[in-house]
Amino acid sequence: MKKSLLFLLLAVTTSTAAFAQARPGGTLTSKDYTGGKSTDSGNTGFGVKGGYNFSRPYGDDIPNGSAYHDFHAGVYGQFGFNNFSSVMVELLYNRKGYNSDVTSYNGTQQVKTNQATKMAYFELPILYVANLTDNFAVHIGPQVSLLTNAKSGDKILGLAENGFNTVDFGGIVGGAYRVGPARIGARYDLSFGKIFDTSTKFNFAGSTTPSYNPSIHNQVIQLYVSVGFRQ
Repeated sequence: MKKSLLFLLLAVTTSTAAFAQARPGGTLTSKDYTGGKSTDSGNTGFGVKGGYNFSRPYGDDIPNGSAYHDFHAGVYGQFGFNNFSSVMVELLYNRKGYNSDVTSYNGTQQVKTNQATKMAYFELPILYVANLTDNFAVHIGPQVSLLTNAKSGDKILGLAENGFNTVDFGGIVGGAYRVGPARIGARYDLSFGKIFDTSTKFNFAGSTTPSYNPSIHNQVIQLYVSVGFRQ
């Protein structure tokens, strides 16, 4: 994971420098990405981002549950109405999860191991951004998420047969500090939908006794770096 993040940051930094050098003066104007139209805002633009996830669901108790660490990455576009207000839309690949005790059966013997339940989502946040200063902004808004796959340890889990809800929705609040074309930010990602369908019983890990999934929701603290092209 660390190698992936280092590669992402190196790639976006290199691409930004190359793009800037390719233009006279090394900068973009708003007309370069608004179809020839200009805005009164310095916030209009687009870019790439990536960073670290600290994920720990809330809700029912999870047996010996603990936080899970992973990453997110994606792209964003932003349109400024003025120097204070703008709207930012992102498309992210976001990995969430948790560690917990998992029960399996070796013949008739019950075995417990602590494993990570890992979930990969494609997410679409739509955020209102307010510039409190020239370099610091806060953002807030809803997001919708689509679960693409899940694993327990290294084992791929079928989404339907293990009771996962494939569509989630939630909210985001956070802030970012701008340093040249880059932003360093942090945010809180809270899901309102449940990770699992809790209305149906499932048989887990060879058990002959059906049981319900826990009623839990995703929550993630994210730290990220983004690099953008703006006026």
